[in-house]
Amino acid sequence: MREQVREQVRARVSGFGRALIDLLYPPLCWLCGCDAASAGDGHASGCVEHALPDGPPGVRCPICAGAMAAALEGAERCASCRRDSFGIERLVVLGDYRRQAQLREWVLAFKHGGRAELARPLAAALARRVRASVAQVAAENVLVPVPLHPWRRLERGYDQAARLGSELCDALGWPLARALVRTRPTVVQGTAGATSRSANVRGAFGAARWRPLARRAVAEAECVWIVDDVVTSGATLRECARALRRMGARRVCALALARATPHAGSTAGREDELEADTAPARDGDCALTRDGDCAPTRDAADARRLRCAP
Repeated sequence: MREQVREQVRARVSGFGRALIDLLYPPLCWLCGCDAASAGDGHASGCVEHALPDGPPGVRCPICAGAMAAALEGAERCASCRRDSFGIERLVVLGDYRRQAQLREWVLAFKHGGRAELARPLAAALARRVRASVAQVAAENVLVPVPLHPWRRLERGYDQAARLGSELCDALGWPLARALVRTRPTVVQGTAGATSRSANVRGAFGAARWRPLARRAVAEAECVWIVDDVVTSGATLRECARALRRMGARRVCALALARATPHAGSTAGREDELEADTAPARDGDCALTRDGDCAPTRDAADARRLRCAP
């Protein structure tokens, strides 16, 4: 809460006023409340333990952001994308869910810890990542968040993808169009009774027919960017992209906080390249669901602990 008030006041002053605020109220880590250094744009980048990354480690596929062998640097796509496309042109992520533990804590607190205010610093960091990795950040781009089913939103208290999309709208200057809706609830994948990832979300997204302006923005945009929190198999992105193309979208890309790959032996049908992390899940890992969601396991306790951070 303190950081929210600090950012609001800081946004209304300039020059000496901002310097005075930084002196009297130095930035704190949004996640835990410890002292944090400024990221350079006035937003706290987190404390030493929770510093947000500026990209995933290692060589990454330009399309799905999955890990690739170092020898494949410069390749147009990874072996998985050659076999089974995500249905999008590219995915830009802030980091790797499994390999960057500090990002995982942010995601868990934001998604399962009730920390909706974390959308602002996460969006600021993701916006910096977009500017650094996208050659031309055109104003004709449109952001479309992956919709949460009303029952899930009632349970969680907010729609995390919509919150993230709203903050990205301010950070990037791209309009937000909530053009997608969930047409039916889906089973939390990775739990008993869950079907395959693709089958579970197939046909689960459609156009928001009561939002004609949002649908028109999608059809007229140079590129539509789907906004999600964690991408695993890509099944959700694939279905959302299909629905957006039915609305007339010409190009579809995606933004996400983290890229996570299923552990070895999963039924995802997608594997990373030689450098993929296939270690068994550890305490502190989230039980990744099959539609790119993550169901809380022991991490739920961590999320609850971070819920009470200043």
